[in-house]
Amino acid sequence: MKKQKVSYKTEEMEEMKKFIIVLLIVVLLIVGVYFLSKALVKTSAPELTYQTGTVSTTTAIVGTILNNSESEYYVLAYDTTSNTASAYVTYAGYYTDEAENPLKIYYLDLNEGFNKEYYVSEESNPKAQKISDLKMLDGTLLRIKDGKIVEYIEGIENIAAELKVTTEED
Repeated sequence: MKKQKVSYKTEEMEEMKKFIIVLLIVVLLIVGVYFLSKALVKTSAPELTYQTGTVSTTTAIVGTILNNSESEYYVLAYDTTSNTASAYVTYAGYYTDEAENPLKIYYLDLNEGFNKEYYVSEESNPKAQKISDLKMLDGTLLRIKDGKIVEYIEGIENIAAELKVTTEED
């Protein structure tokens, strides 16, 4: 007589067997996708070069000119591409070098993207109290005190006078 091998399989053992099979299939799929993607993507990402940005403490954007930490300061707004741009920078430099207790001067490039809508060539608004009302010509000096525009000076001669710039002829 032949001996018959009798095995008893419970329902839990069947479930465990199915679970292990599914788990093995999932692991094999993940490993297969990994190697397939590695084979298909042959070029690696180029070495990235990082540029360090700098935050300027002297340039401004129109929307932020009333929000600086100083209680009183100047904002010199001019078109950096104009013929008089270097004169404005020179006057501001003279003021900060020569004046006693000079106020900080922030430079505002009217040619920059965020500032362009406030740059006008015809009619400015010297009575502006809010940023939304501000319209400036090339060469405008704003004196800001406690978050409010207290002085609005236009023109190269008037700015030179306000900053007490003296020339060799004086």
